[in-house]
This record gives sequence, C-alpha cells and structure tokens, in this order.
Amino acid sequence: MDAAELRRLVSRHRHVAPMLAVLLAATNARVTICDATGDVILDRQSGSAPPDAPVDRHPITVEGSTVGWVEGPRPAGAIASVLSYAAARETDKRALAREALDRYRELNLIYDLAEQIGATLEVDAVAAVAVAEASRLPSGGEGFLVLRDGPGAAQLTSGVLGAIAAGEAEIVNDIAADPRATSTERVSASLVASPLVVRGERLGVVGTRSATPVEYHASDLKLLMAIASLAAPTLDQAATHESALRAATD
Repeated sequence: MDAAELRRLVSRHRHVAPMLAVLLAATNARVTICDATGDVILDRQSGSAPPDAPVDRHPITVEGSTVGWVEGPRPAGAIASVLSYAAARETDKRALAREALDRYRELNLIYDLAEQIGATLEVDAVAAVAVAEASRLPSGGEGFLVLRDGPGAAQLTSGVLGAIAAGEAEIVNDIAADPRATSTERVSASLVASPLVVRGERLGVVGTRSATPVEYHASDLKLLMAIASLAAPTLDQAATHESALRAATD
C-alpha cells in the first residue's frame, strides 16, 4: 500500500474514516498519522491534553512492511492496529481483484487463440498467431517462437532457452545475471518462456522478451503457458499435415 492509498483509507474510506473519527472522539490526546516517509495525513489537535503528555510512535504495517505511523499517547497504539487491519484488508481485496482480472484475460486469450489457431493447418501461420498473442502480455515485450526443426533451432541447444526447452516454463527478469545465458540471449534484458510439449515430445519454445528490463510476473507466465498448451498440439498437427502434403506431391 502506497502513501496515496493510505491517505484515501484514513480520509475517505466509507468504513475506516468514520470508525477512525469515533476512536479519536474517545480521547482528548493529540494524534498524528503519517505515511512511511513522514508526510502528515492527519494531525488531530487536542485542546485539553497536557503539552508534556508522553508520545509513542506505532507502525501501520501490511504484510510485514511499514506503510505509515501513528504518533500519540496510548490510544495511538489501538489506532495503529485498526489501520493495519484495515490496510491489510484493502490490500487483500485489490489482490483478489487483480487475480480475477488475470483469470478473465486468460480465458479471453484461450478463446481467441483457439479460434485463430483452429482456422489453419500451416506451421508458419500457427506460429505467427502464437507469437502475436505472446506479444500481448500485460507486462509487455516482443513475442517469439523457436522450433527444434525450424530456423534458429541452435538457440535451443544451450543457454536459458535450451534449459526451458528441456525443462519447465520460466521467468528470467535479469538475463545478464543468469549464468546460463548465451551472448545472443544477453541482447535481451528480460524474458519469460514456456516449452512446447505434445505427448512428451518437445517441439520448441514460445516466449516473450524485452530489450529493456521488465518485471515479468506469475500472471504473465500463466498466460504464456496457456498459449503454449494450445499452440503445441496444433503445431504438431500442422507439421504432420504439411508432411503428408509433401509426400503426396513427390
């Protein structure tokens, strides 16, 4: 939770702000609420509290991080606890909303991709659709697809992509710091990629990379894995179809 969100919680939240007003009304002490940097959000002056009353400083915490402070005598501790609870609830609600949005995006992608891929049985066309979808990840970047029997297959024999092709989907946000990275891969700053697997056979890798540093997230990886799971069997079918056509014309 950032300073602006804490300010909204204290000043305008439809449940928290009235509850805070009740807590403050129950004491004649001066209570100050600040964000993590010390900027004052609320400074409740008191006309009856003695000027030399002891003042304590209590943190407002969310998931172990301090997002603000409540300064004042003993009631300030209770106010800090209430605000910590309320801030944690708001953070949880936002996390659930983001997760629901990610699920919605994933479902839309699956429907769109299935429709587009199902309309063709050409390897290049299927690959182009997968690359286009990989280029639409929320965190940005440029999509790519490399097949073991296609152009650029040497990329899959070593480095980060080689490890992913032989293993599991991965996020690599700092390629330069990854000891597996090849000189070719270090041209990019960040990538997220998934193997293309059909019935245990590994066809290649589909992914997204960025020339500038990007913080790819688990939601990006999930979308990319969905792309891979739809593209892989269709690429396999398209390759079989093209092979049959070539055999028929020989």
